[in-house]
Amino acid sequence: MQKRFKLALIAVAGLAVLTACGDGNDPKYITPEPYLPAYPGSYWDYTDGTRVRATNYELHNYRPSTTSPDYTDECYVPIWDGHYLYKYSIYQSSPLYPLKELVRARGSSVWIVDENNGQKLKRSEEHVDSLAVGDSIYKDVYCVTEFLENLDNKNHWNLREYYAKNVGLVKVEVKNPNDSANFVVQKELRSYFINK
Repeated sequence: MQKRFKLALIAVAGLAVLTACGDGNDPKYITPEPYLPAYPGSYWDYTDGTRVRATNYELHNYRPSTTSPDYTDECYVPIWDGHYLYKYSIYQSSPLYPLKELVRARGSSVWIVDENNGQKLKRSEEHVDSLAVGDSIYKDVYCVTEFLENLDNKNHWNLREYYAKNVGLVKVEVKNPNDSANFVVQKELRSYFINK
């Protein structure tokens, strides 16, 4: 009888603590998504000698659209390469276009991400079944292409980033959009660790 009373008392105390901590006003945690699994403690090593790290969760808020003066509620977001990661959106410092959106499964649609000398900078994405990078082959990859509004995303782009599911950024290509020369591979993934 006394043992049951102690167990009931412990259960009631535990429930009181949980109720006090979970009042609905606590900031929520944003968990990383499959195409950029930036779990704190993860890292990615690239052929250009850089190591990108996912460090910890930090309390942060952001403007949800390019035209909104308002900010979201604060939430805990993982830090990836010094950026706040909100699912498929990485916070940027631009006050006009604060979100770098990527891998939103938008299909063939195009979206504006910034302005460059008065021209709108746009991105599009394309799904690739597989992609060879070094000695590895990655399946289920999204290619995010960045280009200026007055040019096209097929021949006159300036940046392409490839994101593999459950891996993250695996390749970056750059090109002068006004030049007919081929692109240059800026970096490729050499090794990685996902701390899931």
